[in-house]
Amino acid sequence: MWWVSTPRNLFIHSSVSVSTPRISVLACAPTFVLAVVLLIGAAPAHAQSAATTGIIRGTVYNASGEPVPDASVIIHHLETGLRTVAETTSSGTFARALLPRGTYTIRVVSEVNLGEIRRENLVLHVGETLDVDLAFQAIEIEEITVTAEQTPLLDPEDATRSQRLSEEIVDALPNNGRNLIDLTLLTPGVAISQGPDGEVLNIGGQRGIFNNFMVDGADFNNPFFGEQRGGQRPAFTFNQDAVEEMVVVSQGAPAEFGRSSGGFINVVTRSGTNEFRGSAHYFGQWDAISSEYRPHRGGGKPEFGRNQFGFTFGGPIVRDRAFFFVAYDQQIASETKQTSRAVRSPAELGKLDIFLRTRWPQLFDAEFGPISRSDDARAVTAKLDFHLNTLNQISVKYNYAWSEQVNGTFDVDSWGLSANGVEQDHSHAVNVGLRSLLGNTAFNEFRAQWAIERRPRHYQGPILPGAV
Repeated sequence: MWWVSTPRNLFIHSSVSVSTPRISVLACAPTFVLAVVLLIGAAPAHAQSAATTGIIRGTVYNASGEPVPDASVIIHHLETGLRTVAETTSSGTFARALLPRGTYTIRVVSEVNLGEIRRENLVLHVGETLDVDLAFQAIEIEEITVTAEQTPLLDPEDATRSQRLSEEIVDALPNNGRNLIDLTLLTPGVAISQGPDGEVLNIGGQRGIFNNFMVDGADFNNPFFGEQRGGQRPAFTFNQDAVEEMVVVSQGAPAEFGRSSGGFINVVTRSGTNEFRGSAHYFGQWDAISSEYRPHRGGGKPEFGRNQFGFTFGGPIVRDRAFFFVAYDQQIASETKQTSRAVRSPAELGKLDIFLRTRWPQLFDAEFGPISRSDDARAVTAKLDFHLNTLNQISVKYNYAWSEQVNGTFDVDSWGLSANGVEQDHSHAVNVGLRSLLGNTAFNEFRAQWAIERRPRHYQGPILPGAV
């Protein structure tokens, strides 16, 4: 038996926002990371200015176009009922960071202006800075003037090249195997290449070790193999329906995320809301409805079967205050490969087969015959979110993934059964996040993770006499 085991990881990240220039301090150790980010001024608009949240900012004007100081801007998150209030500055500006993804209503009231301003159905995405200019309207009896704004196609402040995959895209697009990582291939410049332990993502021509995977703002990398946690062998590492949004930055990821010279993949999982919501799925494949192999591949019917099933469910524990979300996914699959072997010299392979059978009788009788493989996996995600008050929100998440592939090491036609082992992967991760409003212009986000991943590889093939 032999295996590779990654050490336990503790990841802590805290960011304090008070206003534009950005100063960062980073201390690193092999298994411990501490990062503190100080923001001064309103943060510039980036495709990924925050890992799990977004920013709403803007300016409030009166009917004459002059800025309105000391106005109250009430920001309401419709999905969870979260309400936060920002006061405009002397120049009429306001900003609220660390806001969860979702749909918002903004209401503005001022003691020196009649009426109120109301903007509804504002959608905030992960890592997005939503600029909103709000103006009190003059009271007119004879006519009402309606104006509209058009969002520019290009953001001159954004130097990144990214692809945002929203909840609607993740849910609607067919995905053979339901592995979320496969959806990253929708981004230009992203491809699959051969890595040290199977296929890895290649972004912008860079090796997989230069990519940075983050889930809910926490590290999701395996630095030993240079890929995401779990790698390419498992069918999946969490339920695809548990994903709320995914952003793939193929070029120019902000330096605050680090280790992204290749690409940056940011995944945010769903949270519970004020409504009970759930989903269930089943995905199946069977050889009974498959056509036969072509003659140059030996003909015959393929032998395989895949059953994948799971569910998600979330809702309120206490309305507007506490929420839960759980997701489960499992796959049971098997396949028979190498029923015929397409090699350059079948005669030479036949000679090797005869030699092994003659030299070690009964040990290698099935060495170059059909090979049965399994591909089983399980994944669990559980998440709790609490609105402690209007100033503090906390999130706690646990993720578990398990996979096993019997004879899953190689499927090369010139390699025999004894070249394979039992490939396994088990991982546990606990994430904690705390978002705090320290004042009208100061915010703090604290994130911590404990994670461990093991990849044992067991050998169950023939052992030569006298070998130790």
